[in-house]
Amino acid sequence: MTEDVMSWLPQVKFWLLLVLSIPSTICSILIFIYFFRQRLKLTLDHHLTLVLVTGSFIQLTTNFPFIMIYNYFNFVIPTTTSFCLWWNWWEYASNGVLLFAMAWGSIERHLLVFSRTIMITRRKRIFFHVLPMLIACLYPVMFYFIVIILNPCQNQWNFNEAFCGIPCYLFSNPVLATYDLIADIVVPVLVVAIANVSLIIRVIWQKRQHQVSWHRQRKLTRQLVTIAILYILFWFPLTFNGLILIFAPTLSLLFIQNSMSILITGQK
Repeated sequence: MTEDVMSWLPQVKFWLLLVLSIPSTICSILIFIYFFRQRLKLTLDHHLTLVLVTGSFIQLTTNFPFIMIYNYFNFVIPTTTSFCLWWNWWEYASNGVLLFAMAWGSIERHLLVFSRTIMITRRKRIFFHVLPMLIACLYPVMFYFIVIILNPCQNQWNFNEAFCGIPCYLFSNPVLATYDLIADIVVPVLVVAIANVSLIIRVIWQKRQHQVSWHRQRKLTRQLVTIAILYILFWFPLTFNGLILIFAPTLSLLFIQNSMSILITGQK
């Protein structure tokens, strides 16, 4: 019974991704058109949204087609080791860019809401706005290029698995794999959660104290928190999954871990 379910699950995921990717692409293009028409009116508040939409659009148009091809044919196309190497790097790097950008954007929103004068000069805007976002976007790209592309360990690619399997650094270097999980997934997810919960608390508290313009910031806060909730819902299972493997590898918890892996990837 389980094997029968798993046999048609990739087809379901293919059509689901196809149906969802079409309106997502259209929405992204419409957002780009809106930002272009309003380019003279854009403020620092809009930059995070523009970065997230741009990153998601690039991922949607360069990564999702290969995922859909895999789910449709049940094997990776093209079947080359160089493609598997690139695909793993691009998957990890693009996800990391979006996660780190969201984490910094959640922290920065506190500055924009409660300490906006800190962005008053060009030098401060570069130091507190441009530079941190640039680092958040470049760090995952460079980190995963080093640990996946330049890593001398031997990859064992399997063209019958999504993304050809996992890169070799995850099983050949436990220390690096643990650092990757903690620093590149757990920490950003916690930052997103804590920063947005504290943002809501601070806005409500200062609204009662009449120390913040609630009408001006309500829309921006609501938009950020909505996006943050989606990020947390998506990344929490992976975070929990990884923490189980590292800190509590008992039989019962491994059963939970394996069950969650099947639910997330559709594979044993």
